Formats: sequence, structure tokens, C-alpha cells
Amino acid sequence: MRITPPHQEIIGSQEQGTQRWMLSYSDMVTLLLAFFVLFFAISQVDQAKFEAIMEYFSQSDKLPLHELEKVVNKLVDEHNLQQSVEVELTADGLLLTFQDKILFDSGKANLKERAFPILSGIGEILNSEKVANRNIKVEGHTDTVPLAKNSNYPSNWELSAARATHVIRYLINRKVQPQRFVAIGYADTRLRVPESGMKRGLQANRRVSLIIK
Repeated sequence: MRITPPHQEIIGSQEQGTQRWMLSYSDMVTLLLAFFVLFFAISQVDQAKFEAIMEYFSQSDKLPLHELEKVVNKLVDEHNLQQSVEVELTADGLLLTFQDKILFDSGKANLKERAFPILSGIGEILNSEKVANRNIKVEGHTDTVPLAKNSNYPSNWELSAARATHVIRYLINRKVQPQRFVAIGYADTRLRVPESGMKRGLQANRRVSLIIK
């Protein structure tokens, strides 16, 4: 029978305690690493896509934004307006961008007749059962060129706000509930393409945007 000296028993016990501590520490580090990897991965997901997925799996009575995107794109295709109307799913909602030429004459805010069919189609979509509970923000944008002195509007601020308002008024006349709307005129403060010197009055900056939330 072999008798282990007391000091060896103490050393062995200490070694086992150290091993258990290292094992626990290793598990904690691994979990933390996994957490940060997961957190990083989630942060890279497009917010709008993530929200659309969440809506899809929820019991919401709203049509998911990614499905609404398809419906609006189909309407744009039917009217052959792919070059004049952009549809994009963003973190703020479904963004519809209309070039001003499809809606208005230069320096004007009254809607052109050619705009009625596409806006009527948008109104029908907004009134559909699973979209009727979504709110809409309408934004007017201009380029940096000042308005003519004989313009009906003193500056691009008033023009951009009037254009947003006229779009809303048309949709309200198509029975879309007025409390769903917000109108904003940004003038030339949110340019899509920078303007300076001779490079001014760019068509890309003259637009009206609808954001369906």
C-alpha cells in the first residue's frame, strides 16, 4: 500500500482546482466570442430587410414591406415608368422616388395629367386592406437653382413644400385618409448628387419621395 505524502495531496488538489478554473474561464471566453460574433452579424443585416422578416413572422395585419415593394414595382412596370419612378426598401420604409418631370412642369407645383394614372394606382394600393394602416411621408426636393423672379413661389422651400402637398391632396381625393400623411419640403438641402459651379440644376435632385412606413 502506497501512502501519498500530505504535501503531494495538497499540490494535486491545487492543480485540479486550477484546471477547473481554467476550464470555466475558457467556456466564458468562448461564449463571449460567440456573442460578439452574433452581435456583429446582426449589425450587418439590412435593417429594412430585418424588419420585413419580423413582420412576416408576426401576426401583423400589415402587408410586409418586401411584399408591398413587389406590388408597387408591378404598378410601375405596367405604366412603363421604370426610368422615372424608383422603388427601394430602406431602413425608414418603402421609398418611392418620382422624378419631378413626371409630376410637374418646371417651377410649378400643379400636377400634370400624365401623373394621374400612376398616382391613382398608388392610391388604390394605399387603400388596400393590408396597407390601409400604414402611414406615408411625402417629401419635396429641388435642385440648387433659384426660382425665376416671376415664379409663384418665393424660393425652393415653398416650391418643394407645395409639391409634396399637391401629391397628398391628390391622394386624399382618391380616398386615402388624410391623417396618414406628413408633408415636408426640403428644398435643396438633401441633394442626391452634389451641385456646384456649372454643375447645377441636376434632374436627379428634383424629385418627390413617398415613404410608406
